[in-house]
Formats: sequence, structure tokens, C-alpha cells
Amino acid sequence: MKMQELMVVFFELRHVRSSSARARDGITISERLQPVMSQIANDIKACGSACDAYLKKGFLMKTVKSGVYENRLSEFCSIFDDHKKTVELAMSIHVTVGMDAANEKLDHQHDRLKNIERKLDMIAVFRKLDTPREKDINRFIESHGGARACITNDELLEELIVKSGELSVARISGKDNGRKSNDLPQIRKRLFKELQEDIDDTFKRNMVLFERKLEMQNKQLTDALHQESSHIISTLLSGAHDRIIDSDLQKIWKDMGWKGSVKARHFVLALHDYYTDLLNRQSPHPGKYDRSSISPLPSPVPRSPLPPTPSSARSSSFSLRKRPDDRWALAYINAAYVQPILEAVDDDGTGFVSVKEVNTFVESRPEGWSLPTWIAFWAVGWQASISKYKSQIYSLIQTMFQVLEHALPSNRRAIDEYLFHASFWRIELLLRSTRSINFKIMSDPDLARVTEAYSAAEEERIDGNLKEVAYELDTPATVSLVTGEGRIERYIFPLIYLLLKRHLEVLKLACKHVLDTEELATLNESLVSVLLTVDDRIQNLEAVFKQTHLDVQGRFGNFAFGLFQSSYGDIRRVPSQNTLGTWVDEDENSTGRKEFLTLESIKAELHESSCEILKYGIQDAFHATDYYEFELHRLRASPNPIQGTWTGHCSRREGEENVTFLIRVSFKLSFDRKTLLGKGEDYSSTFNFSGTTSRGRGGYDFTFAITDDDGGLCRTCTGTLSLSTDTITATWSDRRKKDNPDEVDYQPFVLRRTPPFLYRYRYKQHEFSEDPTRARWSFACNAVLHQVQAKMWSRQFFERRFNDRKRFVELSVRDLVVSMGLTPQNPLSTAEKQELDYLRRDLDPSEARFYHALATFEIQKLPWHPAWGCDWCERRITKCRIMCLHCMSEDLSDNIDLCGVCMDRMPTKRGFSHDVSHPMVKVEQTLHDFHFSRVVEAAKSALERAKGLLRNVESALRGEDPAAFALTSPRSSRGSGSTGAEPMDPKDLIACACCRRPVTTPCWACVTCARDTFVCQECDLKRLPALLDGPSPTHTISHPLVRIRDSSIAGQNATTEEKLAALQQRLVNLEHKVADGLSAIDMKVEERLTRLEAKMDHRFSLFEASAEARFDTLEALLRQVVAQTSALPSMYGQVVREHVKSVYFGK
Repeated sequence: MKMQELMVVFFELRHVRSSSARARDGITISERLQPVMSQIANDIKACGSACDAYLKKGFLMKTVKSGVYENRLSEFCSIFDDHKKTVELAMSIHVTVGMDAANEKLDHQHDRLKNIERKLDMIAVFRKLDTPREKDINRFIESHGGARACITNDELLEELIVKSGELSVARISGKDNGRKSNDLPQIRKRLFKELQEDIDDTFKRNMVLFERKLEMQNKQLTDALHQESSHIISTLLSGAHDRIIDSDLQKIWKDMGWKGSVKARHFVLALHDYYTDLLNRQSPHPGKYDRSSISPLPSPVPRSPLPPTPSSARSSSFSLRKRPDDRWALAYINAAYVQPILEAVDDDGTGFVSVKEVNTFVESRPEGWSLPTWIAFWAVGWQASISKYKSQIYSLIQTMFQVLEHALPSNRRAIDEYLFHASFWRIELLLRSTRSINFKIMSDPDLARVTEAYSAAEEERIDGNLKEVAYELDTPATVSLVTGEGRIERYIFPLIYLLLKRHLEVLKLACKHVLDTEELATLNESLVSVLLTVDDRIQNLEAVFKQTHLDVQGRFGNFAFGLFQSSYGDIRRVPSQNTLGTWVDEDENSTGRKEFLTLESIKAELHESSCEILKYGIQDAFHATDYYEFELHRLRASPNPIQGTWTGHCSRREGEENVTFLIRVSFKLSFDRKTLLGKGEDYSSTFNFSGTTSRGRGGYDFTFAITDDDGGLCRTCTGTLSLSTDTITATWSDRRKKDNPDEVDYQPFVLRRTPPFLYRYRYKQHEFSEDPTRARWSFACNAVLHQVQAKMWSRQFFERRFNDRKRFVELSVRDLVVSMGLTPQNPLSTAEKQELDYLRRDLDPSEARFYHALATFEIQKLPWHPAWGCDWCERRITKCRIMCLHCMSEDLSDNIDLCGVCMDRMPTKRGFSHDVSHPMVKVEQTLHDFHFSRVVEAAKSALERAKGLLRNVESALRGEDPAAFALTSPRSSRGSGSTGAEPMDPKDLIACACCRRPVTTPCWACVTCARDTFVCQECDLKRLPALLDGPSPTHTISHPLVRIRDSSIAGQNATTEEKLAALQQRLVNLEHKVADGLSAIDMKVEERLTRLEAKMDHRFSLFEASAEARFDTLEALLRQVVAQTSALPSMYGQVVREHVKSVYFGK
């Protein structure tokens, strides 16, 4: 609105006759406006970038941080008001007679602006523009204690997400399968990170991408204006029949008597007949076709603008120039290829070809190409092109999963989440539904030449545009900007191929460098933008198809070779149909399968890759804070004694607990001595600040503000330096303090000049009160001993530091696992909590922050399973994931998942009733849809094979008919060893790969290893590796394992003895199950009785206290009544006493 008012002012320039005319001061209007116009252009660009960054944020983030965005955007209103005032002043000075008139005009404009500022409050305008949903969420946030409180609480955060109705993954993932998402920790982390993000930094980062998009859009607009100008002029000067650009199509259109549009089949047949007759008339030997005489096809380049020429001139010029021999293309311009030709011309999908669509199709033809060649490409060549890209995309994704095996452990989680993202199974839907071409058709050399030339040119163009935006597609609008005009199906596969090719380079860098966790999330957002564009196209086509076809799904199957068929309707994740891992290139001309990637080959390729492709850079190092500038000898002589480093204990509330830690704050004055600058650090974060200081009574007062790293709140620190005690007393405050003034976050804390690394030896207040001399001597001795040991590199000094680091990291990791809702958990005991608190209070903040970073890094290296949580404890699963093979849907889209702690639990959810006797498979790493189906099938086969081997061994050990029974090597049973039988000790066949002892049920069998590999229960719990000289030296902990609870067999193939043994085993299992169930019921009953007893005791105590209080009140009341009645005459006293007695004690 303000920008529009500024633009209106420029209309006054129409009264200026000449821009070169000089005013009385000798300055032209262009010279006068030049400086301000440059600034206006920069501010308009900055405002556009800010609006672009705001629009890219999710609805929830925009609402939670609405106040910050409103304040920042309202500043642009003031900027444009100032520019408007400046432009009006410059124009007034130029057009008025004298300076007095200009001054009067200036005064008038000043008063006018003041009135506007009083009437127009931009914040009030923003409030009026709030949608009902925004108002509802704002009320919800305010009623529950603010954004931080809502984000911290799981229930409030879930409700907030439901109210917002927006998640990036949900936009493309179709319908949910009913499982509760376990992504709250990730959502909370993302919201906290965006809350703490400085809005100016956000706008600054977005400006780079915005300028690239603006430049690209400007270039495309300029090209479009050049190309369309001649066409517009010629169209205005011609008749209705001359609106078609191409002379051949114009003649066909005129001869056939078509009007504004024509049916597609008639159009294609007319094209074929026209070009057949034309080429036969020009060729002296119609039956001969010499391919060797064909000149090379020009490379497709943007067509240069041509001057407008009348249609007659175009026809005559066409007849004079030599027409290329296009008879090879006539084979593809017939009714058999009417559908792809129609789709190439008919952009709206109505089945009719209009004049406008014909002109658009002709204008998109590469320069130097004839129309038959262009039509033949879209008839067959385009399908060949997308078939090639389909194969390349499949190959890229398979290479990505090979690279995943060699990624650094710290990057594994981010890559797993990237590959597990819904965008990948959405891409798989596009690939699976697209019909590949019969590559025998591509034996035509002319068609192959055309297809290769156009595909290479389009790929080069799109890749150039992607480089302009640094391969970051933040919105669907950016996708359209990169691809250019035209239907998305024309560019979807080349675009996805180029994006995944760039993403593969990033994944390879993850094999050598530690990447930021947001790096791969940004890559997913680019894929999401592409798929949102696809969804928009599907919605538009659906609206057209519903009007012309009864079977919309079938129509999508015929459109664009089935590209959108699987993406239409009720789409959902179906791992059983996923083809990413099973695809094989059917092209006979392909070079064959790629060799399996090794870490050495990946690192060799990295020499050609640059880390500049990373948006957030590499994170290989820990960034320590430099306090060298705050050392006393570095500070300039100043009368202000607040300069230097101060250390003390501070507290804050984290979750349900109060945490006390050591904080370090360093101050120095700026060069002008007016600003207080400094840095601060605690065990989890650092901060920079600037503030003010002034001389107060008995010392110096100071104040500074920082942004809270956790909640994004602006926190203000106010303190006073006491010159008498040489201590600083400070307090933190923010907008939540008025609601909770007694919280530990807002309590005063004391800072002293004691160096941070010596603060652990400082005496406590009670020690100093008891014996000041002893306390000081103890502190001095310990401090000197610490410094001497550090200077001499004492063994004791390093051992103590090593133990501190080990315990801090270990305890912090376990504490973080609990606070983040992960499983398995090992909560800290009371003594361990006190030990961790002691380390946070006493360790140097720089060391503690490094140790805390190590703990966070350990969490980052955990094998996360980015699916859903445990179906029993509902926590996010890390390390091992247990999947029930029995409680699994047929399409593998849903199953019972358990963590390692809840493996023996029996949840009942989503129609599944799990039992501990069900076969289960354990995976240590994320099981992607790429491997899902194969692992499940291999687990079922390994289970049956292992059970059979165990039964054979049991029979051999019992001596049942040893002559008729021969054990064979399990290697031969898997087809990877000798083909003949190898008699061996039966116990060796079922030996544990980790300890060589024969296994007994329950045990585990490997799903991946080439031979039948067993792991006993004890070795699995201890996570022991396989013995190098054991039965399966190639087995690793990361291999999936299937659980063998017993060796029983069921079914028609079982003998009577086997059925009896199976029945006996089932009875034993049932007995164990009943016993476990009864014990669980007993525990529950006992627990409930205990709780009920405690509750009754509590209520009885409350009742007794209440009754006692009421009796005391009654007694006091009676005493008061007696005291009052004693002063009355005896007659009144007697009446009152009788009344009281009758009321309270009855007659």
C-alpha cells in the first residue's frame, strides 16, 4: 500500500516536458532524482525479499512470530513514506517558481504526513488483516503462557499443529495411515531454531536467492517482450485467418475451413496429408529417401526475434528457400500418435486445438527445426527422452543408497531422514506409472538425433537456471521460474534428475565432512516444491477431465504416458510396490550396471567436488569462543572498572528441573566509550551483546539484551558493580517475568573476577563464615596447584580432565535421551543427577560447552529410525527397531514397531494384536522402502530355514535314526559353498557367530549373511561383534536379525511327532504367557491397591485436618457467643444459651 502511494507520485512526472530541462538552480529533474531513485530501487528490492522470506515460512511460524514480522515490515512503510516525501520535495523544487513556494509545499507535505501518521497505524492494519485462523492461534498461544510454553509442552504443541493444519511433509504425502507421528522433537527443534533466528539475518540470506530469481525473471520477461512484440503488431494488422504464425499451418487451417479450434484427430491427419503431398511434389523420386544427404540438425537455441512480415511475404519466402527432407518424420505424424501430439499442442487438455495453442507450439520450436521434425519429436522422441531420464533417476537413487553405507555416523541420521522423506516415494510413483518406450523405435537414426539434440539443449538450459538459484527451489513459483513457460510434465524428469544429481554430490561430501543437520532438509524442500507444482497440475487436469471423461483415473493413465496416474486420487506410501530397489534397466543399449561404490572411489571423486555447493558449509570443527581481547593487558586504560571477565553461578528452569551452572561474562568499552560490548558463555550456549553503562551510587550500573538461544525471547540483563565488594549483582528479565516473578530464571546472581577455570576451588559462603582464613588458604593452595599441574602437564591434571569429560558426556547423553523422548532410556539416578549438576556448576564454561557439544554429537550419531515411535512406550526409536512379521499389513505400509526395551510387550493397535510368540525381525539401521520388501521376505525365509536346521540338529542330538539322517553344511543350503554334503558336528551348525557356543531358543538368525548365521541371546544383549575366526566372520551388528523363539513347525507338511512337539511347545508358551499375564495382573492390582491406600490415607488426613479446623472454628465461635452473652442481662443470657443449645446440641 505504501509502495503503491510512492509509485503514484511518479505519475506527476508527466507534467515535466523534458528530463533535460534545467531549473533555476541549474539542475535537471533526472540529476535531482538520480540518487534517491537508486535508494528507492534498493529498498523496493529489500522489501520484496522480506515479503518473499515471510511468505516462505509456514503458517504456524508466521503466526507465532507475527509480532516480529509486523514490526519489521512496518518499518518499510516508514521508509517508503520518507521516499515519497523526498520525491515530492525534489519535484516541487524543480517545478515551482521560487524556493519560497517549495518551502510552502514542504510545510504542507509535512503537515499532511503528520496527519497520515496519526490516522494510519500499521499495526492496527495488520490486526484487521488477521484471518480467523490466525486470531484463533494467537488466542490459544496467549491463553497458554506464550509461544515457548506451547512449544515445550507436547500436548499443546500437537494441538497447535492441528490448529495450524500445515506441515511440509503432509502437503505431499497424501492420507495418513492412522499412526501417531513421533516427529514432535524435530518439529519443536525447528520451531525453536526459527524463533531464535534473527529476522534481519533471515532477510539478508534470502536477499541472495531473491536477487537471483529477480534477475532470471527480468531476463525471461525481456526475452518474452522481444519475441512477442512483432507477433502482437502483425496480429493487430491482419485478419482472423492470418493469426496463425506458421505458413504451413495457416494454409492447412484455411484450406480445411477451420475456425477458432479443431479436433485433435482431424488436426493430426490433416498435417500428415499436407506434408506427404508437399514432399512428394518436391521430390523427383518419391519412393527413395537418402538419409546420407541430410545435413546435421542445428542445436536447439532460443529463437531470435524477427521483424513483423505480412503473411504473404512469409509464404513466398518459404516457397523460395530449400525445404529439408522431412519424410522420415511423416511416419510419426499419423493417428497412431495422435495422443502425444495432441498433448504437445493442447496445453489445457480439452481435446481441441486452438489458434493460440498452435502459435504457442510453433513459437517453442527450436530455431532451425522444421515443423514436421518438431511434431515428430513430440510424437515419439519426448517419450524416449523421459524414458532415458527415468532410467537415470532410478540409477541416481540406487547410487544414493550405496553412498549411504559409507556416510559418516554423524551424517547418517540426516541422510536417513532425507531418503525417508515422503518426496522420494512420491518420485517413485511418478517413475513407476510412466510407461517406458520400446527402445527398438529409437533405431531410427533421425529420431535419435532429434531426441538427443533437444534433450541436451533443454537439460543445459534448466541446469543453467538452477545454477542461478543455487539449486534451491524454495517455492513452486521458483520452480516455474526455472523451468520456464509450459506444462510441468515437459520438464519434470530433467528437473528431478538435475536436482538429485546435485544432491548426490552433497551426499558424497557427507562421507568425508560433517554436514549441518539443516543441509539435507533444505534439499528435501526443493523436491517438495517440485511435487507441489505437480499436484497443482494434477488438480487442473482433474477439473478438465471431469468435464470430458467419466473415468478420470483411466484418462490420467493415457495422459503423458501415465505420468500422473499413480499420483492421482488416494495416494499413500506402499512399500511392497516400491520399485526403487528392484528396478533394472531394460535398455539393450545401456552400458550395464554400475560397479558397487567403495569409500575409496567416493573420496577419489571428492577431489573434483567443492564444499561451496553446501549452503551451511562444513561442520568438522568445534568453534571455541575467543576471549583474548578481554584480557586485562589488552584492555585500554579506562576509569570504568567493569571491564574484564566475570564468573558466577546462574540458574534457569529446563523442563521440570532447575539447572544451576557456571556462567562467564566478559565486558569491554567501545572506542567511543559510550557502548558496553561483551561476550558470554555457559555450558550449552554462547552470546554476544552490546549495552550501556553509567556511574551509579556506590558503583556502576549496566544493562544489555540478548536473544534466548532456546526460545527466541529477548532477555535483558541488568546489574550493578559494587566497588566496595568488587562483585556484580545481576538479574535476567523478559516478558514472562510478570507472570512468574518467583521463577529461578529471574533470581539475582553474583559475578566475581575469579577466573572460570579456578572457580571450582572457590570456597562456599558457609565455609567462609566458619573460618575465613582457612577458606582463603584452601582456595589459594588449590588454585596454585591447578595452575602448576597445568603448566607442567601433570598426569594427574590430565586424568582429572579426562574423567570429568567422560562423566559429563556420559551423563549428558543419558539425560538428553530422556528429555528428547528417545528410547531405550537409562534415566539418571539421584546421585548421578547431583554429579551432573556438580560438573555444570564447577567446570569452566568453555570446557563444559565443548563436552556438551560432544554429548549432542553422540546423540546425532545414534541410529535413528525416522518412522514412528514404539507402539508400546510411544517414544522415538533409536538403536534397534523390532518389527513383527505377523502384525504387518499386506502392502507393508503398517506394522507393529517396538523398541529394544519393549520387545516382550504385547500392544494392540490399529487392528493388530501383537503376541510375544510372533516372529520378529530386528534392524539396527533405518529400514527404507528401498530395502523393506526384500528384508521382510528374506527374514521369513531365514526364519523357516533356521527353524528347520534347529529341528534337524535336535533330532541328530537325540539320536533319532542317525543312518537315515545326514546333516549338510548350511553354506551349501544357501548356495554359496560346496554343492555336496559335508558331514560335520551338528553343534557346529548352530554355533553362535560371536561366542561359538551352540545356541538355544530363543535366539537370533541373520537375514543378510550368505550362510545360516546364529547369534545367542547373551551376545546380542552385549552387542558383541562376530569372531574373525568364527563360523560367520563377515557378520556385522548392522545386519538385520530374525528372532527364533522356538523350533516348532506347523502346517500340512509336518509329521505327527512334529505336530505333537509343536503343540507341546505352544502349550509351554501358553503357560508362560498365562503366568506372565497373571503376574502382570498381580502387579497391576497390587499397584492399584497401593495407590488406593495412599489416596485413602491422603483423603483421611485431609478430612481430619478439615474436621479439626472446623471444630476449632466452632469452638471459637461458641466462645465468642458466650463472651458476648455474658455482658447481657441474665434473662437475655438465658434465652440465648437455650437457643444455642437447641441449635447445636438439640433438645
